[in-house]
Amino acid sequence: MDYNSEAELEALSHVARDASAPREDSAITPAASPSPSAMDDGPHGDVAPTKPSGNLSTLREEEFMAANTVLSPKLEEEGHGYFHWEIDNWMTLPERAVSQTFTVAGHDWDILLFPRGNQASETVSLYIECKPKEVKDDKEAGSGGPDEWHSCALFTLAVSNMDDPEVFKVNSASHRFTAEETDWGFTRFSDIRHLLTPADEDTPALIANRRVRISAYVRVVKDPLGVLWHNFHNYNSRKHTGYVGLRNQGATCYMNSLLQSLYFTNEFRNAVYQIPTEADDPKKSVALALQRVFHSLQVSNDAVDTTELTKSFGWDSLESFMQHDVQEFNRVLQDNLETKMKGTVVDGAVAKLFEGKMKSYIRCVNVDYESSRVENYYDISLNVKGCNTLRDSFANYCEVETLNGENKYQAEGFGLQDAKKGVIFESFPPVLQLQLKRFEYDFRRDAMVKINDRHEFPPTIDLGEFLSDDADRSQSWNYVLHGVLVHSGDLHGGHYFGLLRPNLEEKWYRFDDDRVVPICASEVFEEFYGGDFGPPQPHQHQPLGTTARDRPRPASKRFTNAYMLVYIREALRDSVLCPGDAPIPQHLLQRIQDEKDEVARKQREKLELASTLIVKVVGDDNFEQHQGFDLCYFEQRQPASNALFCERMPRAMTLAKFKATYADYIGRSVDDFRLWSMVGRVNKTIRCDAPLVAESLSMTLMQLKENKSGKWPELRLYCEMRSDDVPDDFDAKIPSELSLVHMRFYDPSRQLVTGVGHTYVHANQTVRDLMPRLREAAVLSPDTPITVFEEVKPLLIDLMDPSSTFRKAEIATGDIICFQVSLEAEQQGNYRLPTVADYFDDMHHRVCVRFVPAPARSDVDNFSNGNGDDAADDGTAGAETLSPVLHVSSKSLYDDVSYWLAEQLGMRDPLKLRFYNVAPTGQQRSAVRRTPTTTLGDMLSNSLYSQPPLNSLGVPEYTVMYERLEVDILQIESMRGIRVTYVGKSMKDELQLEVLVPKAGPAQKLIEATYSKVENALRSVTQRNGDGAPPKAFNLRLYTVASHRVDRVLDGSERMSELGNPGVSDIVAEYQSPESNLDVIAPAATAAAVQEDDGSRMDTDDVVVFEKSCTEIEVFHFYRELNHAHSVPFLFKVYPGELWPATWARLERKLGLGEKELKNLGVVYGAQGVQELRRCRVIQDGEGGASPGSGQGTPSVTPPPPQAQQPSAEDVEVDDGTPSDREMTTAADNNSTLCLWDVIQQTRVEEQQRLRMMEDDPNGLAQMPAMGPPAGFLGLHHIDRSSRHRGAHHERAIRILN
Repeated sequence: MDYNSEAELEALSHVARDASAPREDSAITPAASPSPSAMDDGPHGDVAPTKPSGNLSTLREEEFMAANTVLSPKLEEEGHGYFHWEIDNWMTLPERAVSQTFTVAGHDWDILLFPRGNQASETVSLYIECKPKEVKDDKEAGSGGPDEWHSCALFTLAVSNMDDPEVFKVNSASHRFTAEETDWGFTRFSDIRHLLTPADEDTPALIANRRVRISAYVRVVKDPLGVLWHNFHNYNSRKHTGYVGLRNQGATCYMNSLLQSLYFTNEFRNAVYQIPTEADDPKKSVALALQRVFHSLQVSNDAVDTTELTKSFGWDSLESFMQHDVQEFNRVLQDNLETKMKGTVVDGAVAKLFEGKMKSYIRCVNVDYESSRVENYYDISLNVKGCNTLRDSFANYCEVETLNGENKYQAEGFGLQDAKKGVIFESFPPVLQLQLKRFEYDFRRDAMVKINDRHEFPPTIDLGEFLSDDADRSQSWNYVLHGVLVHSGDLHGGHYFGLLRPNLEEKWYRFDDDRVVPICASEVFEEFYGGDFGPPQPHQHQPLGTTARDRPRPASKRFTNAYMLVYIREALRDSVLCPGDAPIPQHLLQRIQDEKDEVARKQREKLELASTLIVKVVGDDNFEQHQGFDLCYFEQRQPASNALFCERMPRAMTLAKFKATYADYIGRSVDDFRLWSMVGRVNKTIRCDAPLVAESLSMTLMQLKENKSGKWPELRLYCEMRSDDVPDDFDAKIPSELSLVHMRFYDPSRQLVTGVGHTYVHANQTVRDLMPRLREAAVLSPDTPITVFEEVKPLLIDLMDPSSTFRKAEIATGDIICFQVSLEAEQQGNYRLPTVADYFDDMHHRVCVRFVPAPARSDVDNFSNGNGDDAADDGTAGAETLSPVLHVSSKSLYDDVSYWLAEQLGMRDPLKLRFYNVAPTGQQRSAVRRTPTTTLGDMLSNSLYSQPPLNSLGVPEYTVMYERLEVDILQIESMRGIRVTYVGKSMKDELQLEVLVPKAGPAQKLIEATYSKVENALRSVTQRNGDGAPPKAFNLRLYTVASHRVDRVLDGSERMSELGNPGVSDIVAEYQSPESNLDVIAPAATAAAVQEDDGSRMDTDDVVVFEKSCTEIEVFHFYRELNHAHSVPFLFKVYPGELWPATWARLERKLGLGEKELKNLGVVYGAQGVQELRRCRVIQDGEGGASPGSGQGTPSVTPPPPQAQQPSAEDVEVDDGTPSDREMTTAADNNSTLCLWDVIQQTRVEEQQRLRMMEDDPNGLAQMPAMGPPAGFLGLHHIDRSSRHRGAHHERAIRILN
């Protein structure tokens, strides 16, 4: 182990203590003036480095990046790379040291090192710097010049020991690199003493013998919208989006969002422009102030001030800090403009755009009489509560109310009549403004509350169904969403902003006061519906680049949701958004001229972009390193480490001028090389075509592209350097008998090909004549036997006859000749890829596969599968969860892959591995079936709509999930796994099991296998609890469950094919101890004793056994409605004479819930087939106010009929005014004397009476569902808290892939 000498330690420590001088250019970059919140991310060197678990090495770059530079799932990589800076003498470093420049994703980078700290004494400061790309034209640099470049990157900086790269210290961060912030990193990367001192006797110091290695790993991220990780300092909305925002005066965000919506309604804007305002004062005239705001929004480059507009309303500065209602403000503004428009050319323009008509009516049912009134409206207020979608809100708005009974309608001339009362629309306006009633009065709380329920609004909606029969239907009443006004906050305060589509295009923008930012359409239609955030995710390490918005949030209501919607009629959309010219006031003419200048400027930029093209040049150095087909890959597959010359050049540039530019790029003279055109052959290869000699030098790059590279988006060229093999006349065309061929040597021991240059061959030469030149190029001895191949295309590598001439072999210019040392048949067995043909076949099918563990399934028990007992049996107990990476041909057989992975995981039996396909979204697909012909390619997910990503070597990357099995794969494939839910003495004792049974046969096999599985589970539990005693004897009862309701009890005679279909039915195994067959209860005579003891004990003096006379009923869980069932149901015995307190005590023990949950538990009883909650009898109410049907509490008496137009409080269920035969009443006052057995018998009698009344309707009897046991059911009303944890395996699968 390398230690620093005592003298070196003392000298280095002294230097570190005394070096506190800041960087000289400390006022320029963040590296000199670090922000603690941004650049002190991660550890600060407070611990000494040690060898990390997992044996990561800084020199295994891809593995190191995968572990430390993790990309968020929402981000897409543009490219990645790494660089190692090896320092031989730490003592001689200056105050500020800079590494060599390296390139990643087209950007140049270097490492900045402050060995004595940067404004931080006794520390080492380490940064990474991004250099601006070379700018060839103004468009590439952006409208602001060359300083407008940016690059978003995740990076990791590591300091490691030179001799042991597994000893390192690492920090990672993400940043948006710009001209203002070219470098970023860690001011306190590490204390100097921790770099100089070994962590222990077995671990060397990072700086040993003055030597150290500093590594940088950079992952550049794509920025499709242009605002990724933007700090919005000096952000110019006009430059980035073409639009500007409105300044917030304190609490005018509601006004700003509405004004932006009105501004982009172009017909309204033109009408406002035509209001005569020449003599008006902008501080007193609302119309003129609005004209000026619209004018500034169209021509200004900065956010527009609305002070003049608010002053024209008569507001003082205090009112600007008071938030007003958007709907109220909109109506006041429109009324003011309508008054100003009267008597002008735009009289009635506001009504034409925003006014609709609706009819309120009362129509008698039995006589021909209708009373109606038609009203105008400018907006519609729609209910959110109780309505899931916008269409539901319209249906609720137009809901018809029946007036009958005591609420009959007094019709003139007809007396009291049954009638229907409702609202119907006569017409909708071209611009439909919908106000969502997010704020309502809560009668229970006696206060206004905000409704954050989920409410979905579509991009288009057809409102024709809500129009009256005599409405004009000559044009479609389909409406397109134009804008969404969003409120974030609660009743007492919040913030408004607008989501708008300014024109006919599909681009959406977020107008948030003075900032305008582009957003995705998916964000508009999902993020602002309201509702819950969803179930919380387990704590996990967040990938770099994850924003606060992406991180897991606790399950709660979204307080940011849509408040106002603006729809435009599709048939009139063109006229509304793109109206014709209108007279413009004189003082706004300047705005029009400025707009024309802006259009002209954008047109010039577009022409400049169209006047350039991309030129790519491949050289011999690229060919030498290329490990694929052709000379190189001109597409994305080309590795960054072997990057081509790729620049955008003017289309009018001549070849001679470009040649001079390229000569400067490679540092050679124009006479030292010549350029060749490239051609795409029919066999889909890209080869050299012809040299571009003197007569081609005057051609423009665009002419060359059209003539030579017309089918490609760029001009592709080959650079041939002058050499001894070149013909004498280098600047002339080559003779027709000569052909330029490239030579490539294959080494089977290294499985690598190397380009060894090019040469010219004569058509009459033989292949044998070329062999000496091939041996010389590959540095082989003259007597070395070689075999020569022609690389025709990826899967066609032809063996060449040494005696054949090149004319006979059809060798032409651009062909590639591959050769290798000849191998005898017995020698070929020593190599995996013995020949050139084998190598290129492997290269064509080469893939990079990462094997990740399949996510733990909730249906797999933790005592017999996964990494539990099976891992111990297989000799892998305690092994870490690994994700090996395999670079191999996709033609590799299943067994070969399985053996390789088993070796990587340390497993003895590879047949105990099962593989799963992985969807592009990261979801686990079906298991891969093992057959003699199954290959690795069958394990990979292939999609017609998405291509796999490429790694730095240009190889496709895939992910395959693996699972460790309890038994080998052969046995599993001959059997069937059925999911069984085991519940113990109480329902909280629940385990998820997977039972292997034969695919055919009776259900008795399942019952027997379940007994064995449960016994193993109970034994594992007792062992974990330190109790070695075997489990007591027990009985199981198995029954099927469908939609969380009991379907049927299994007796063993059922067919196996009918059971355990996922999504259709589940199997539940219920534990029954031997003594549970006898239940002791108190008869009715001992009711007083039971009541005194609160039902928790029985009076054993009068105990009797009613086992033979008892009945079983189903008990299931639900929330709000009976069809919203959840959790695991079970069967419960009811005895004659047992009072409810005693029944409730037994039910408590069975449920195993805590006291708080039991207090909030509501209990209802229903007869067989009942599906409506109002037909059930409430046995017990929860103390917390939670009752069936409403979630808030059930009234103790039958509720009165609903009153017309009266809002209900918190969705309290109300009856239709006609009490049923069995009214819903609570037993809160008399449940101590209630006997559930008597309730069941009484219900049976009432149901029989009801059925006798239906004898005239046999179809009605046939339609009655047969749900549950004949005795009916008990429903337990409470929130499904366990559902918050469901679906965790899917989230973990995506997390593993990232």
